[in-house]
Amino acid sequence: MEKLFKEADIKLHVSAEASDEYEINKDFMLDFVNNEMSKRKDLVQLIGGNSLQMMYDNHRNHVHFMINVFKFSLFEMLVRLVPWVYKSYHNHGFSYEYFPVELKAWKNAVKKFLSKSNASEIIKIYDWLINKHKKMIELSKRQSDFILKIEEEWKDKKNEFLSYIIDGDFESALKFTNKILKSYEDIQDFYLKIIQPALYDVGNLWETGKISVAEEHLATSIVGRIIANIYIHFPKPKKKKLKAIVTSSPNEFHDLGGRIVADFFEIDGWDVYYLGANVPEQELIKLVRKTKPKILALSVTMPFNVERAEKIINLIKKLETPSPKILVGGIAFNFMPDLYKKIGADLFATDAKSAVEIVRQFKI
Repeated sequence: MEKLFKEADIKLHVSAEASDEYEINKDFMLDFVNNEMSKRKDLVQLIGGNSLQMMYDNHRNHVHFMINVFKFSLFEMLVRLVPWVYKSYHNHGFSYEYFPVELKAWKNAVKKFLSKSNASEIIKIYDWLINKHKKMIELSKRQSDFILKIEEEWKDKKNEFLSYIIDGDFESALKFTNKILKSYEDIQDFYLKIIQPALYDVGNLWETGKISVAEEHLATSIVGRIIANIYIHFPKPKKKKLKAIVTSSPNEFHDLGGRIVADFFEIDGWDVYYLGANVPEQELIKLVRKTKPKILALSVTMPFNVERAEKIINLIKKLETPSPKILVGGIAFNFMPDLYKKIGADLFATDAKSAVEIVRQFKI
């Protein structure tokens, strides 16, 4: 993997002009690739009997991710994520041979819709990925699960909670939660040592094909309901509250990470406006103007949403009213801790606990 990082850093580059033209033509290219792939006689073998929609979703994620890769030169992230994509889709029935076929379709789309000079830059990236196909298969087979390390004493508790949410047993999950929560410190531990690692396990189970999308959504939904019930355990802060807005970036539909951050802020004495997932940028700007928060915390889980996070950050910083300090977090930034600087954010936190510690300096 390290060798690939170095090779990608040396060999892969896309100019701003080529990146912009790729983004401008993304919808045309996406339709072209979907059409080309759906006409193939070997499609059933390539996608393993999965629905066309699953393939279309992958293509849509692909084009948006590549826009971010080109714009921010995220080639290390590209190398990190491609084996994970191979692993996840193969575990759900896709043939490994689907990937070079798909990449060749993207090459043809680039040739069709981009100018010759810009297309040649982009095609070099796709050729590099196609040439690394066997290596990506090898890396995907060695790809380890995303696991949060926790102390031994918490592992059995986490596994018990995980079994309840996988089984869709909300009542047992709630009873277990109420048994654990006794104090403020218990709430933090429950989030960081049970809920977060359990959610990582849910993701790993889906990636390895051990649970369905429906089961993953059910488990996540139960966690959301559990978090809503935990709210009654929060101690009442006595200090004067300062305002913070916590939300996900536009087009980001993963909201539990942001919800946990919002709750940690609430516990710490902040007056929190939690907006959830996929908030329209103009509505977020209106709320920032109205409430004038000290902190705006943006959660970004999917790497293809980094560019959207940058856009909202730029808009916020252009406001005439004093702009809040902007904190970002989520898996997309955990992959590359310096990425927040490239998109204009002020701060970066790896988890909810560190987020609270980082923003306390602004509680004046």
